[in-house]
Amino acid sequence: MKELSDIVKSWTPAQWDALVRRYLPAEVLTDNFWRGRPGPCPLCGGHDRFTFDNKRGRGDWVCRKCNAGNPKAGDGLELVRCYTGMTYSELWRDLNGERAVPIAPPFTRANSARRGKTEDPATKMRRIAKQWEAAAGLVPGDHAMRYLAARVPGLRAPRPTALRMAVQDYWYDGQLVGRYPTIVAQFTLPDGRMATVHRTSLDPVLPAKATPVTADGEILPAKRNDVSALPLAGGAVRLMQPRDGEVGVAEGLENAYAAYMLFGVPAWNCLNRILLSQFVVPLDLGIHTVHIFADFDKIDPKTRKSPGMADALALEKRLRAEGLRTVMHRPKLRGTDFCDQWRTEYQLRLMSQQAVTA
Repeated sequence: MKELSDIVKSWTPAQWDALVRRYLPAEVLTDNFWRGRPGPCPLCGGHDRFTFDNKRGRGDWVCRKCNAGNPKAGDGLELVRCYTGMTYSELWRDLNGERAVPIAPPFTRANSARRGKTEDPATKMRRIAKQWEAAAGLVPGDHAMRYLAARVPGLRAPRPTALRMAVQDYWYDGQLVGRYPTIVAQFTLPDGRMATVHRTSLDPVLPAKATPVTADGEILPAKRNDVSALPLAGGAVRLMQPRDGEVGVAEGLENAYAAYMLFGVPAWNCLNRILLSQFVVPLDLGIHTVHIFADFDKIDPKTRKSPGMADALALEKRLRAEGLRTVMHRPKLRGTDFCDQWRTEYQLRLMSQQAVTA
């Protein structure tokens, strides 16, 4: 068998990303995680002290408090080792196809609440289904519709069956932080099964995301996907029905709607760029053409790639190899997404109309 150093020495950044995806759960691998933004630490549980900076393209990360209150950093191997509790020897055997022990995350503040409950998929599915069934469909003027109208001005789209509205408690580390209007999005796998619900907490007054804050001042994320009953790879939030065999996919909810306003193509959202790259076309909907609405991220100096574009191109390559027609859409300006582009075009249209009227 190859030594661990021999296995990883020629790995590309994409292979290091794949290592992290293999061992860490979906609730950890958020879009903010992959973009290198400060967020919850999967090891010690701190909310905004962990950064997946990937500075060498080796799954690099840093936490300000992981080392007994002091900073700790490492590469993807160290992240996997610390999260799973495996030794390097066990990880080496696992990567060589000889798994020595079942992989389970260590007991930390971040996952202690999850480990205290039954973790089997059936129990998770019941929890997810309960949240979905307790939510109601969107209606004009509700918090969800006001939020979407603010993020995508002038929005006119079919009312989604995959989005619902609820008022939910926001719990963190065993404490009730607040109670917020919440968009509940049904995430569906290619075979039609619901895998999770993604939740966006909204401000009770303003048409904006909520800003949950703990008693000790930690700002918590408004968007959550904390329980998944099934692996998420391949799925999407099916916001609209495909039309004439065509559908579009985007990373985020707001971008999907903005792309719909720009191009008129029914759009789904995949939650983040990694899941976008893993999207699988359902076989039973007659889809033959996929429009890919990419985020035109700035170039990552470590990988020399635009993360959003790289994953969109990976999806395009795979879908074409599967015999599907693809259409790649990219925002006009680097460092923007289709929400940015639609807001600009919407304002220009308003200005043009006002000029004609005058």
